[in-house]
Amino acid sequence: MDKVNFLIGMHNHQPIGNFDFVFEKAYRKSYLPFLEVMERHPKLRWNLHITGILSEWLDKNHPEYMDRIAEQVQSGRVELLTGGFYEPILPALPDADKIGQILKQTRYIEKRFKTTPKGMWLAERVWEPHLPKVLRETGVEYTLLDDAHFMTTGMTPDQMVGAYLTEEQGATLAVLPIRKDLRYAIPFRDPQETINLLRQNITPNGSRALVIFDDGEKFGLWPETYKHVYEDGWLEKFLRALEANSDWLVCSRISDYLASNGTMGRVYLPTASYYEMGEWTLPAASQAQLSGLLKEFDAKGTREEGKTYLRGGFWRNFLTKYEESNHIHKRMMAVGEKVHKAVDKLLGIGEKIKADKLLGTFWASQCNCAYWHGVFGGLYLPHLRQALYNKMLKAEISAERVLDTSMPQVIMDDFNKDGRREVVIETAKQNLFFSPHNGGALIEWDLRSLGVNLLNVLTRRKEGYHQQLLDYRKQQHIPRQTSGVKTIHDMIRVKEMGLEKRLHVDWYQRSSLRDHFLHADTSLDSFFRCQYGEQGDFVLMPYDVDFPVEKMPAVHLSRQGTVWSGDQRNGICVEKTINVTSPLGIEVLYRVRNMEGPACSIWFGSEMVFAFSGQDIQDPVDHGRKSTWLHRDQGFGFDVQMQLERPMDLWEFPLETVSLSEEGFERTYQGSVLLAHSRISLKPQQVDSFIWKLEIIPQ
Repeated sequence: MDKVNFLIGMHNHQPIGNFDFVFEKAYRKSYLPFLEVMERHPKLRWNLHITGILSEWLDKNHPEYMDRIAEQVQSGRVELLTGGFYEPILPALPDADKIGQILKQTRYIEKRFKTTPKGMWLAERVWEPHLPKVLRETGVEYTLLDDAHFMTTGMTPDQMVGAYLTEEQGATLAVLPIRKDLRYAIPFRDPQETINLLRQNITPNGSRALVIFDDGEKFGLWPETYKHVYEDGWLEKFLRALEANSDWLVCSRISDYLASNGTMGRVYLPTASYYEMGEWTLPAASQAQLSGLLKEFDAKGTREEGKTYLRGGFWRNFLTKYEESNHIHKRMMAVGEKVHKAVDKLLGIGEKIKADKLLGTFWASQCNCAYWHGVFGGLYLPHLRQALYNKMLKAEISAERVLDTSMPQVIMDDFNKDGRREVVIETAKQNLFFSPHNGGALIEWDLRSLGVNLLNVLTRRKEGYHQQLLDYRKQQHIPRQTSGVKTIHDMIRVKEMGLEKRLHVDWYQRSSLRDHFLHADTSLDSFFRCQYGEQGDFVLMPYDVDFPVEKMPAVHLSRQGTVWSGDQRNGICVEKTINVTSPLGIEVLYRVRNMEGPACSIWFGSEMVFAFSGQDIQDPVDHGRKSTWLHRDQGFGFDVQMQLERPMDLWEFPLETVSLSEEGFERTYQGSVLLAHSRISLKPQQVDSFIWKLEIIPQ
């Protein structure tokens, strides 16, 4: 009888740093009920990937769940897939880390479930053509990609009904396309639609296979899906439909299908991910252009054909779209150099357990979620970014102890790989990263002993999806009412009213020690909205750098620029010397000189940002003229205290972004901005100087 294979797979994952209650909610609403329903249908075989992060949490909190998975594996019902243990974007890692992360996951599966995985889940399906060689070195025989990858070669959906073979330097790897039509149908449409699609692909030899491998959170955790999938019985109805058609529909483990049918031919795939990610990597303006072009295909009824040849960028574009993403990535790479040197030393003296522990801590900082942003919070979630910094700092400290690194030290190197050198001051308790070519700004301040980057904030940007929010609020875009639940790609949800009024865009990267010369009519509100007049050319311009030997560890940054006041132009020199004066504190000495031009009255301000653990103000605050400022951070367990040599005016406001997540449009507190400012009158060649100190005081 004619048959077709149906390869069902689930991918379950929670990121490093996510809240424990989110793990528990996902378990209760998605992972557990899905397994319970599957257990009621023992004739159906399926495939499963659980990331190492989630596996560790489940082993600790719900070992009985993992035991039930083990029973499914031993009975031959479930095939487990390996992957990078901490769910990294593999192409963004050095090969040693790619291999190490996969082998860690494989060895965990072998020990916990008594089976050796043959296939691998590729995080976010981010593919680059060099991967087959690396994957084969870890014993991986197959992986899954989206049909979008295959469409770039000119393949049609009719051809994406099985596995293909690709290779790199002679190393071959089977790749299977995940069908988008199935991803969007399951679990959002009537099960019969899927049955009809599968029926269209039956053949006398039964060699065809259609693949659905998707996020487990989609079944219960995504908005409105718990009721739809479980309470209303969608999943039960779907599985019964599969069983009712089992005479021609074979639900199979992937390796069983490959063993019986092999591959359909050879394919070479370009760099790609799923289609939506290609759109998300583009700048907002480019996203709008791509959307406009696709609408033209819509009008002709050929949208899907158009998407074959029109696509966005690829994952690495996030490292140019978001400077913060690139910074985390390059910080991780730099820490990795220290870690691998330390690991080599440990292995050389037979300390394998310590080496493995160090690698595990470091590899946790490679979890992909906080490196990018699409329809999920990702990079926009401060606690996820801070978790990566926490793991990096722990790994860095451990590696330096093994290597017996001398402290303090000052390094000048092209840290972020933009062709220009940054300055790093490393001490036993803190790290300070400066960008001389970018306003002489302080871009990272690590409180090493506390595991916190105090400058872990995100600049406010225009995102392509912001237009959806504006249209929605103007009632110009009303979601079509359809039966059943929508995918997160189709729905518009707003978590609070008035978000469109908070769509502020920063024209410079938010960081500390940014030097401003404000226009006379600047107000706290206009500065908060980043719509004010800047009279100088200092915010984004390069500073000279040198190192005062008598104050080491310290850095001296200076710029001779221009400040305008009406028709009057003055050459102004700003010098700032940052000195590490205590284990967790710095002293900043400012000198502002009127180098050229007549007497002038200027309005100078120095901006600081702080990535506090929680928000204590909702709107901008004018603190008036002060000589001290204190913030108590109960979450991180320290106080931040500023002491000014002389009183200055202090403005403070919350740095908030409006972003899209699976829950809808939401406001996220990134940190707080503090501007210490004062009006200064300078005669020709006159200098005004002042000192302020920042101290971190553990509670």
